[in-house]
Amino acid sequence: MEETPGAGDHPHWRRNTRSLALGNVLINIGWNAAFAFLPLIVKSMGVEQNLALWVGVMMFGYYTVSCICTPIWGVLADYYGRKTMILRAGFGMATGFTVLALTSNPVAFVVVLIITGFANGYVPAGQALIATTTPRRHVGGALALTQAGASTGTLLGPMFGAALIGVLPSMHSLFSFTGIAMYAAGFIALFLVREHHVRPSHPLRIDLRADMARLLQVSELKLLYFLQVLFAFTVYGAVAIVTLFTLELLERKPGFGAMSVESWVALMAIGFTLVSILVLPFWGTVLNRLPATRVLSILLTGTLLTSLLVPVVRDPLELLLARVAFALFVSGLPPTLIRMIRDRAPQGMEARTLSYGTAVQQIGSATAPLIAGLLAPYLGLRGYFGLASILIFIGWILWRKVERQRAPGSHD
Repeated sequence: MEETPGAGDHPHWRRNTRSLALGNVLINIGWNAAFAFLPLIVKSMGVEQNLALWVGVMMFGYYTVSCICTPIWGVLADYYGRKTMILRAGFGMATGFTVLALTSNPVAFVVVLIITGFANGYVPAGQALIATTTPRRHVGGALALTQAGASTGTLLGPMFGAALIGVLPSMHSLFSFTGIAMYAAGFIALFLVREHHVRPSHPLRIDLRADMARLLQVSELKLLYFLQVLFAFTVYGAVAIVTLFTLELLERKPGFGAMSVESWVALMAIGFTLVSILVLPFWGTVLNRLPATRVLSILLTGTLLTSLLVPVVRDPLELLLARVAFALFVSGLPPTLIRMIRDRAPQGMEARTLSYGTAVQQIGSATAPLIAGLLAPYLGLRGYFGLASILIFIGWILWRKVERQRAPGSHD
């Protein structure tokens, strides 16, 4: 496939990649400093009953609103430019989470969090800019670097959160730090990111139904979107679930490893994301050298096999090791899927094609904690992780079917 016109001549793609990687670090440090401890924060607001369901409803509301809005942001990105959407997300989320720091009533907390969902999307907006303005031969490495930035933030966030809990007046105040970090990410994009966007000559038109109809005619795109849902369901949507599962395991073995609950929560996030950071450059290199379809096959097989370890763990240490093994493969999915979706985007719909992928991905982020909360009284949180393995197996089967149908010798 040919490169996006002008992508190879874009003079700022390297600086954009580094700047957005740093912005992703700050965004995810802020997010994970607070949200890694969300069940504990909600509990501190007086919620004692159905804690898992409360957390599930909060995250479901946030990501559902974000899912609905994301395709509209994609249309506006194609018309007004991708950088505009990065700024909208960075400053919008920063403002929302700053207000959240001042909201201590659990019902009001849910309302403010859902409203903040309108602004969500700094990382995917940045990935859309990178994917559409980077020379094709460098896209894999550039996307891997920005994803590594996001993973680094995910790694450092719980560490910052655990350290700040002992300094701030309350655990709830972590959202003040979240707002500050996100404002910093917004200013980085404002001053360092460059985009030479040419506004289309036709008037702005938002027709989501027509866009979806056109995109769903593109070969393999539906399946790639489904795989993005799976990634979000098992990674983004699982952040609070892993914390709840850790608490559940520690209730059965109090004082396990002579470590506090906060330390185990932070260690779970650190282990998963540290491995993600270490392997992402490897997957970026592989993606630049091998057909993306072959890389996706490897990643899905590894993700499926390692996902089977999580539902059978017996203590926090086993959970940590299982999540580390899972991270070896699942962390390579975002740059691979974004690369493949970008390559299949119709001309002039690059940002929209990626934004629809982000929208459906947020379905996974939204439904994971809600489903876990609904399953918890009957199957425990192991039921969620078992369901995740089943869904990954379905994705693996569907991709294997596509591979068998592809013409011999065809590649991305």
